[in-house]
Amino acid sequence: MQNRVVHVSGLAETISDAQLFTLFGTYGIVAHAYVVRDTYSGKSAGYGFVEMRSPEQALNAVVELEGTEFAGRCLRLSITPYAMG
Repeated sequence: MQNRVVHVSGLAETISDAQLFTLFGTYGIVAHAYVVRDTYSGKSAGYGFVEMRSPEQALNAVVELEGTEFAGRCLRLSITPYAMG
């Protein structure tokens, strides 16, 4: 089984790693969830990455969450060819 990483953009400034983890946990097993943060403010840079345990789970999450509203922002998702390290 090979993990797949989903790139998530459109995140609100206040979103935490835990909130992203919980959101994607509805669609499968999440190995890691990481919100990229602004170096100076510590707020979300508006995007992050979620590593799912299978390609099917990642695809299901993308299909279900693409264009949905989360914390007042519209999510944009894509599956990346990269692994989180």
